[in-house]
Amino acid sequence: MSRWLTHCGRVYRRVARAFPHHFKVICGDGLQQLGDDMVTLVWRERGLVGLVQLFGDLALHLPLEYLSAWSCTLKELTMTGDPFEGTWRANNEKSQWDPASTPEEACLRLEATDAGYLMVAYGIKDGKAIAERPQSIIADGRRRPFVDLNGRPIPGVPPGALAFGSRPDPQTIEAGAEVDGKTLRKGIFRVSNDGKTLTVATEGIGPNGPFKVAAVFERVVPDPYVPQA
Repeated sequence: MSRWLTHCGRVYRRVARAFPHHFKVICGDGLQQLGDDMVTLVWRERGLVGLVQLFGDLALHLPLEYLSAWSCTLKELTMTGDPFEGTWRANNEKSQWDPASTPEEACLRLEATDAGYLMVAYGIKDGKAIAERPQSIIADGRRRPFVDLNGRPIPGVPPGALAFGSRPDPQTIEAGAEVDGKTLRKGIFRVSNDGKTLTVATEGIGPNGPFKVAAVFERVVPDPYVPQA
């Protein structure tokens, strides 16, 4: 009988090793080690009926754990806790770029912070990789000095410039900068109800003069900046 129990324990461990990775990361080798102890204990206390129930419970939870793992993965791939947070790639066919600065490719990366968002814009222009200076967006309705992330003046920005931002509704952010009551730039960021599209309408005065852009971005799934299991 001891040989038969040893065989049962071996089968239990093999089934335990078949559980999905996320389950084993949490439980470690506990389930496999449990098999050696439980098989003998259940046999002594409940006999064959107990062993059938033990293996039945194991077989029942195996597909349930895989279903849970797939559900979590699907949720991570299709949604985010914040409607703006994530990586967005421009759809050039649906966008209207300024003729003086039309990129071959354009992306936005928005990361939620304690104060608002950190935005990084990058892409390809004239065959070269380009990236704009990272910007902080604080949509609390207040005005504050328009400076870089280290609190230093930004080259080319007039002294006394103020940054502003607001959030009229959960799907919309308005942000920009002004100096002496004159708007330097203003942008409206709006996420679609399904969270898959971000429209960005910006206008203002840049190094090459006035500009106006209406860009349509699509959420990149999976997010290249988020580690995937």
